[in-house]
Formats: sequence, C-alpha cells, structure tokens
Amino acid sequence: MTDPNRFLPLFRPLQAGGLKLRNRFMRSATWLAGADPRTGALTEGLLGRYAELAAGGVGLVVTGYGYISRDGKSAPRQWALDGDGAVGDVRRIADVVHGGGAKVMVQIVHGGGWRHPSAVGAGRLLSPSGGALDRKAALSERLTEADIDQVIADFAAAAARVREGGADGVQIHGAHGFLLTQFLSPLHNRRDDDWGRSFEGRSKLFFSVYDAVRSAVGKDFPLWFKLSLSEEVDGGYGPEEGLRLALRLAETGVDGIEVSGGAGYSTAERAACRIGVTRGESEAYFAESARALRAQAPERCAVALVGGLRSLEKMTELLEGGICDLFAMSRPFIAEPDLVNRWFEEDLVPSGCVSCNACFKTAERGLIDCPVMRDKHEGMWDPLPES
Repeated sequence: MTDPNRFLPLFRPLQAGGLKLRNRFMRSATWLAGADPRTGALTEGLLGRYAELAAGGVGLVVTGYGYISRDGKSAPRQWALDGDGAVGDVRRIADVVHGGGAKVMVQIVHGGGWRHPSAVGAGRLLSPSGGALDRKAALSERLTEADIDQVIADFAAAAARVREGGADGVQIHGAHGFLLTQFLSPLHNRRDDDWGRSFEGRSKLFFSVYDAVRSAVGKDFPLWFKLSLSEEVDGGYGPEEGLRLALRLAETGVDGIEVSGGAGYSTAERAACRIGVTRGESEAYFAESARALRAQAPERCAVALVGGLRSLEKMTELLEGGICDLFAMSRPFIAEPDLVNRWFEEDLVPSGCVSCNACFKTAERGLIDCPVMRDKHEGMWDPLPES
C-alpha cells in the first residue's frame, strides 16, 4: 500500500521559474472559448473559471491563449491582448486568482497560418512561406520583413500589458503549430533568407521575440516559453532540434519552459492532447523530452511537464526521478477544477478525466466545459459521437 506521505512534496511551497508557488501543480493554458465573440474582451463567465481554478488549489494558473494582434487571432471567442484595454482584463484576472491563493501567468500567442474557420473578425492569415499548412487549412500570405518586425513588436506590447495588469509572469506560446512553431518547422518554413534555411534561421524568431519581450517587461519579470520539443509530423522538426532550441532559450535567460509536443496538424496519436490516457503507463507522454531538458538546463530555469498527467503516483515518480519541477494539466481541471484540493483534503484517487476530448466539442455551445463529469449541466448535452 502506498504511503500518502510520499506525495507531500507535490503540495509543498517552492520557488521555481522566478515565482514563489504554494505547490507544484500548474494549470496549463487552455482555450475556453469564453471571451466576447465580437471584441475578444474578458467576460464574467471566463473570469469565473479563473477564480474557480485558483480556489481549487492549483499553484499556478496560466491563462490561454491571448492573441497579440488581429492577424494573430486563431480561434473564435479567443481572448484579446492586442489593445491597451486588455490591461484592465489582466488586472481583473490577477485579482481573482491572487484572491484564491494562486499565481497567474498570461500566455500570449500569434496563430500564424493556423486558424479555426469560425474565427470571425481576424485579420490577415500569415505564415513563414505562405500557402496552406495542411489540406484543411486556408491559404496564407508569406510574411514580409515588415510583417515580422510587427509581430515582434506586437509580442512585446502584449507582454507589457500583462505586466502592467499585475500578472506574475508571461508565457510565450511557441508550441502546437502556431506561428513560432511554423518558423521552426522545415515543412512550413521554406524561406531563403535570414529567417529560414538553417536551424539558426528557423529558430531566429524565438530569440528576437524573447529579446523584445524581455526589454518590455524587464529582467526581473518571469518570462516563460511553452514549446513543442518535437513537431510530431513526418518531415517536421524532431526532438534533437526541439531540445537544442529549449536549451539555448534557457541559457539566454528564459525563466521557465513548459514541455509539450505536437501541433494542430499532427495525427491524433501524436497530438498534444491525446485521447485514451489512463493511470500508469500511458501518462506523461512527453516525459522523455522533459527528462532531457531538465538534465541539461540551468537549475534557475524551471521545467514544467504537460501531457496526460492523471495520478499523484506518476507525478511523484517523475519528481523523484528529477524529470521536471512542475506538473501542468488542462483537461483534468476542466473536469475537476477543485482537483488539487480533493487530493489534499479528501482522497488520492487519480483524476476522473477520461481523456475523451469531448470538452472541446462543447465550444460550439459556449464556454468549454466537461459534459462527462460536470453534473451541474446534467441533461444539457446531446449524445456525443465515439472519439
């Protein structure tokens, strides 16, 4: 029988990535389709979700995923960080999350050539080389040098709003097939200039964005990246280049890296958000990437792991093995926003999330929720197809 005291290190306060946290549990940035459909402004429903997460016991809440410009919008009802009015939104989120005892980090993103067809009101569709990212995507325009300069400036401006609004840190989304991933990808970056050709050229935008954001927020403000350490598509970049990029960012001064993988155009079995995750062997499917990064990155750079985490046993095993510092989850917190409190106060049973991805289908109706476990909505849902 497992000794419950073995799990206590997961719940103890720590200093990681420039943040003082009450525990090692992190809510990974998640699109909840809850912003105003016309303006992208924060809504009461979306604000309530962040308050709920903080009250549920998590140590760090990462908001998902604020677009830095109209051109960078990629999903319907996505939160907008492209204007100074967003400072007030950040402040409201920071207030409710801090009131629940957690810290808050705001994720910023440019979607590039990847956009949901119903992302009404978005600007130009831009990508490194133009064309369509896959057979289901719309045709995009090739970014000019002026466009790239504007993207860098937009990241910096959005990050400045995050700091002004009182958040505890900013996370740059460099994962899952959005613009930064597209630049790193040899599939989608076919440029024959300084922004392409080699690994150095394909990764250049990451460092240009980092430099601009660091200048905007200052050297003491926690600045993190979320990275897909492997693109998880045939012909895309693999774990060697992903690790090389992560280590260079860590050495440059990034305070934390959330390790993920895959892209929106990856197949289901190689995606960032996989189905059929169960307690035990199928958990933590990006653990080897995190292991490689934690073994070589400077200690001051926190390593967070996301992807199929469901049980205290697995997370404790990973912590004891020195695989990562923080444990990031998304779908389990959609199903059980009070999961950390349950684990600490009531029982040690793994998350009840069945990894079916039915939650994301609910975006068609409004704010994303779990149709399987959130019984307050019982009777609202039509039968869902097999995943």
